[in-house]
Amino acid sequence: MDTMSLAADGLVGYVTSVAEDLGVDLFEIDINLDADLATVIILVDAQVPVFEEFPLLLTWDEVSGWALRIDTDGRGATAALEFLGEDILPDSALVRRFLWDAVRGNSPGVLASPAFRLPNARDDLEQRLARFCN
Repeated sequence: MDTMSLAADGLVGYVTSVAEDLGVDLFEIDINLDADLATVIILVDAQVPVFEEFPLLLTWDEVSGWALRIDTDGRGATAALEFLGEDILPDSALVRRFLWDAVRGNSPGVLASPAFRLPNARDDLEQRLARFCN
């Protein structure tokens, strides 16, 4: 994703909106607008019951959308627990429910990584993201 595009600004706006709506404390938000794959990592102050000893991450990428992951080694290795699987840019309330259902011990998503699109595909993602520009 072009770092100087409206889509890049829109991704920042979208992620900010989602983060503000999560209802948990956040330790860190990292947005990477790499030319190969745009990604987001939100380190949340919450755990899922089975993996309470591992930091919980809410992640997004331009292929699979939102996922819940755990940090398995403290050096960046993660394991996906489940994917939201609804849409590449779901409403922030849906992302919040996804997180909170998992924190409560439910399995709100899908196990297989969805493939909504290919990285840098010529589709409507950039236009959809541009709507989130401040």
